[in-house]
Amino acid sequence: MQDVSALGAFFRPKSVAVIGASSDPKKPGNTALRNMISMGYKGKIYPINPREESILGLPCFKSVLDIPDPVELAVLLVSAELTLQAARELKQRKSQFDDVMAVVCMSAGFGELNTSEAAQREKDLIGTLKSAEIRLVGPNCLGVMDTVSGFNTNFDIGTYPSGGISVLTQSGAFGNSFLFGSGTTGQVGLNKFVSIGNMADVQMAELLVFLKNDDSTRVIGIYLEGLKQPRAFFQAAEEVAAVKPVVILKSGRSEMGTAAALSHTGAVAGADAIYDGACRQSGLIRAASVSEFYETLRAFAKQPVPEGNRVCVLTHMGGPGTLCIDEISTIPSLKMTELSAETHKALKGILSPAANIGHPPGYIDLTAAHYENLHNQVLKLLFQDKNVDAVIQILAPSAFLDQKLLAQEISIAYESQQGTKKPLLNVVTFGGFADELRQRLEEASLPTFAFPDAVARVAGNLSAFAANRRAAAESSKTEAKGRGAVRTTTGSASELIRAAASAGRVSLLEPEAYDVCRQYGIQVPPYRLVDSVEAALGAAREIGYPVVLKVVSAAILHKTDIGGVMLGVNTDGILEQSYSQLVRNVKNAATQIEKPTVLVQRMMPSTTELVLGGIRDKLFGPCIMAGLGGIYVEVLKRVGFRLAPLGREEAKELILGTLPSALIAGARGRKKMNVEAIADAVVSLGLLFDEHPEIEQVDLNPCLPTDDGCIAVDARVIIAKQGV
Repeated sequence: MQDVSALGAFFRPKSVAVIGASSDPKKPGNTALRNMISMGYKGKIYPINPREESILGLPCFKSVLDIPDPVELAVLLVSAELTLQAARELKQRKSQFDDVMAVVCMSAGFGELNTSEAAQREKDLIGTLKSAEIRLVGPNCLGVMDTVSGFNTNFDIGTYPSGGISVLTQSGAFGNSFLFGSGTTGQVGLNKFVSIGNMADVQMAELLVFLKNDDSTRVIGIYLEGLKQPRAFFQAAEEVAAVKPVVILKSGRSEMGTAAALSHTGAVAGADAIYDGACRQSGLIRAASVSEFYETLRAFAKQPVPEGNRVCVLTHMGGPGTLCIDEISTIPSLKMTELSAETHKALKGILSPAANIGHPPGYIDLTAAHYENLHNQVLKLLFQDKNVDAVIQILAPSAFLDQKLLAQEISIAYESQQGTKKPLLNVVTFGGFADELRQRLEEASLPTFAFPDAVARVAGNLSAFAANRRAAAESSKTEAKGRGAVRTTTGSASELIRAAASAGRVSLLEPEAYDVCRQYGIQVPPYRLVDSVEAALGAAREIGYPVVLKVVSAAILHKTDIGGVMLGVNTDGILEQSYSQLVRNVKNAATQIEKPTVLVQRMMPSTTELVLGGIRDKLFGPCIMAGLGGIYVEVLKRVGFRLAPLGREEAKELILGTLPSALIAGARGRKKMNVEAIADAVVSLGLLFDEHPEIEQVDLNPCLPTDDGCIAVDARVIIAKQGV
């Protein structure tokens, strides 16, 4: 990644040339210039238009080459066909004066058209600028806004309230609609805004790292559609999210397989599933809706990050309070707190006998017997309680309360906190008095929300970031990716993979896949290979009944479909019958196999079935999957993905965040899963992909959890065809 400090030229340039400036108030070349002035930009502005003498009172130049003073940034607002000539002039100017550092190209008509001519135009534009070491944002974008410096290229938005939210968006239309909607409420303050368009040069990852080091940015919001280099983005995002919250809204949730579905992993690996896993792995907060995106950004911009995940819900209305608690119960990053004995006693002393204190834990219902100063008293007690990390307050304004006084009492209580403040999120329900209360709380930097379930999700996002930041601080410099797993780029695994690829096979045979698993420390059941019923009997007696019989052939990829698997073989007699039936099934499948090789494998006791797998995605590279396995894995899709290689803590988070907690704890009398040992297998699987680029997909399904790990009962390793 290039030095991101140079990106400062996009946000605080000392001088700007607007190429394509216009005196026509209906054209972008006029409105962009007007908005730059109205935002309060203090640098020098040079309009460029060969047909104008002056625009908006500013002297106009025929070419950027005519400007006598230094030019740090240029804005291109000409037609796509004229941008290359403008770029050449900028290159010429750079060679003469060594001044131009950055270009914002807002013109459309480039790669987004998906035509060869437009693609070549974009390539020529970026090639010309790169040869002069000039960075480019765009093309096909709305450019940059910075409320700190007042610099603004947006031709739709002139002024905007300043604050701590910085927004990066791939869609100018979404970005503007977000700003229009947020700005009209007065509840959001913007810091920086970048509509990055086609990302022909400056990438999202670079802007993320720049904003990490920007002291005036408190929280980063990203609208994402897709990336050409997602792995580089998430590597940068992980670095940023360790110190500053990053909230992402990703469009395109439809499931589209990233590779041929030769395994269960391939069948459920869609772009959105991998994006979701990468967000979790990198510590990004992924909003499920536009409203959650907006509300979460507001909360981070105005409120402190909680120390922990224990929340108290304070209300005077039973229904909305219950709805809030219901939502909290579904959020892994939150839990209702247990109030301290001192707080409980103090509350009993000031609240009505009818008030509900701690039923359920962390819940307080003041009932209708509440008044303005009572909220102040209760909030102060909650802020002082060491068991409380955050407070959600649900209010219904009414004619019996002075809304101005209520907002004042709440604000005083919040500001009375000593040391690091605890966040306070207020739900203000609808009614004739709601607007005044909402406005006064917002003016006090206390964000308000309309719905009790929505505020719970926002609180969960605050808590999730706090947990991620703590985890990153503890392990960022100690855990190597794949530490503790078996690293081996030579040996039988490499030989088996090379031999299969050379033979033109699409996959390893099952016993070969088992050998690879064992070499990487992944457990497999005892098994033997036989080619006669007599040998099968000997193998079964040695291994111990019950056993499973499986046909082994490179010509049979889906052996269950042809009756090539016999389960529950528990006596010699049943084995003889099953072996004969298996041979007949193989012959009936027209495989031309007269004497099949058969794998005799110990049948493992019934337990929770897991799946571990991996896929080499065309964009993301190697990705690892874990979740609920068995025959319904493609139906239930209770699985999660992470980018490989990954560390043990990342593997544990994948398992704990994907599998139902009741199953992990040992539901229906089953033993508690050994998450540490399962995580080791996940880490090893990631290393297998990392060290063997020939592997396309791996499916270990089912994997059965045991006291010391998990056993891969079935293994499939798909390899790339040579020359592909």
